[in-house]
This record gives sequence, structure tokens and C-alpha cells, in this order.
Amino acid sequence: MSFRKAYARTFGPLLSAFSKRRKRDTYNPKREAITAPDIPTVYTIYDYNEGKCERIATDQLVHCMPHTHDTHNTWINVDGLRKEEVERLCANFGIHPLLTEDILSTGQRAKADDMDSHLFCLLPMLTYNQDTGLIHTEQLSIVLGDNYVISFQPDPKQDPFDPLREKLRNDLAPVRKKTVDYLAYCLIDAVVDDYFTVLEKLSDRLEKLEDEVVIKPNSAVLLKITLLRQEIMVVKRAISPVRELVNSFWHSDNELIREINHKYFKDIYDHISLAIEYTENYREVAINLQDLYMNQVNTRMNEVMKILTVVTTLLAPATVIGGIFGMNFDIIPFQHHHHGFIIAVVSMLSISVLMLLLFRKKGWF
Repeated sequence: MSFRKAYARTFGPLLSAFSKRRKRDTYNPKREAITAPDIPTVYTIYDYNEGKCERIATDQLVHCMPHTHDTHNTWINVDGLRKEEVERLCANFGIHPLLTEDILSTGQRAKADDMDSHLFCLLPMLTYNQDTGLIHTEQLSIVLGDNYVISFQPDPKQDPFDPLREKLRNDLAPVRKKTVDYLAYCLIDAVVDDYFTVLEKLSDRLEKLEDEVVIKPNSAVLLKITLLRQEIMVVKRAISPVRELVNSFWHSDNELIREINHKYFKDIYDHISLAIEYTENYREVAINLQDLYMNQVNTRMNEVMKILTVVTTLLAPATVIGGIFGMNFDIIPFQHHHHGFIIAVVSMLSISVLMLLLFRKKGWF
């Protein structure tokens, strides 16, 4: 057997095992955009008044036609944004092409438009991903007409409207007795209330990170703080324009919003203002956490440097004494004494102990 083969069989695996670096756990999730252009369009129609409520779920546009009477209110929720079907639906209800274009253009800033015969708004719905800790945004578009509300969302997986659906099935619910602009209020209010659920998740993460920073600060904790700051900024950028949107509905003079219902939009305005205040506070807390992390790291480094300095200082007398006794001169005391080594060692230890007691007395460590 050659030397190379023997080396490969014996020392090769051993050296490769030592040379391999252990992979550290990282916290670097990736954000996945919510886009659903190919999802089949589903229309969920709630046709209701104070006496009854009918629900129809269909993929046929023929069921989504405006009523010729005003004794019923209608909510049409559209899941999926296929261009041809959205354009046909908007054409059936006489919705302006500019609004249709806004509905199909996802990822926009929250805004509101008044087209006389229609009131339009789009705002983000936020979803917290428990696995990755990321905030996903989905655009919700709402069109308010004379006796109907049409809502558009690209992804049918989840929305915050389940409590509203339960209320529509309840004969005693206020939404069954009020006009359709109150239904629009309920939709916007459900989205804004869901913001607080996301903010609560971010608050829990801030509390856990604060404990980690205090107990064991490391580079992984710093990465978590950085990512959390990014998510807070995602929420802030998403919900800040919503306040202006709600304010425009609150002060709108369009007849589609009855004066008696203006107070409800004022309530949403208060809620969104509070949510924005929370995001600003969370951002400041995240910045303070990053500063706390840096202070903790610097404090630990100072502690290590202090210990090393104390050790070096305590060893300095032993170094000096050892250096003196190592000189080749006959005039050095105890150099030829048979107890000279013991005397030198005792001197080194005694001076180090005395220095240690002096340091403790002065409170230097």
C-alpha cells in the first residue's frame, strides 16, 4: 500500500472532520408576495334586508347583476382578479374604467376616490406568518354603490370578514337594519381591527427579543432585531395612508354615505390613528433594543478586558522577580541560597495576593 493511500485512509477523515465548520442556525426568512392571477374567480353574494339574507357562492358572473329595486342590500365579494371577469363585472355595475384599473393593479398605496355614483377605496389587509415571522400584505378594493358593495381580493385563503358574515346571518344584527354604507364601514373596520392582531404578534416578539438581548446577546439576536424592524416598517408603510382614506370617507359629502353614519367612520379614524401610534412606538423600541444589544456587547467586552488586565497585572511581579533571578550576576540576593527558589516563589505569590486584596478593597472588580 502506498503512502498516499495509507494517509487517505487514516489521517484524511480525521483532518477533514476537524476542518469542517459547524453550520450555525440562521434566521433569515424570505418574503413571498401574495399574487394569484390564475386563481379561479369566485363570487360570494349576500342579498339581504331586515327580514332575510340569502347567500350565493358561484363562479358564474351572470348571478352578479345589479337590482332594479332598492329593497335589498347586496354585498358581492370577489375572490380572484382575472382581468376579463373583473372588467365585465365592473361594466355591469357602471364602474368607471379608472377604478377598474386600480382594482387590477395590486400593490398600490391605500387611497380613496369619489366618482359621484360610486365611492371607491383600496387598502391593505395584513397577515402574520407564524412560521417565518413575516408580514404579508394583500390589497382589498371596495366599491360602494347605491344599494350594493363590491369587494375584490386576489387571494381567497383568508380575510377578516368571518365575524361580518356571521352578523349577516343574524336577524337581530344592526348591519341587517342599516343602509349599505354601514356595510362598507363594517368591511373597513374589520380590516383595521385585524391590524391590531398583527401588532400584537410584533409586540410579543419585541418582549422575547428584549429577554434574549439581556440574557445572551449574539449575532443571531442582532439579526432578529434587524428583521423585526423591517417588519415594523412594512406595517407602518402599509397602514399610514389608511388614515387619510378613512378621513376622506368621514368628511365625504357624497350622498352614498348618510350623515347618520359619519360617526362610524370617525370611530375607524380613531382606531387607525392608534394603530399608527403603536407602530411608531414599536419602531422606537426596536431601535432601543439594538442600542441595548450594542451596550450589552460592549459591557461584556469591557468585563473580559478588565479580567485580562487584572490577570496581567497580577503576573507582572512574578515576571519581574523571575527576570531578576534569571540574570547571571553573583550579587543577586539568595541566588545561591539553598532556599532561594522557595523564597522567590513565595515572594511572587505574596505580592500578587496583596495586589489582589488592594484591588478588591478599591472596588476595581
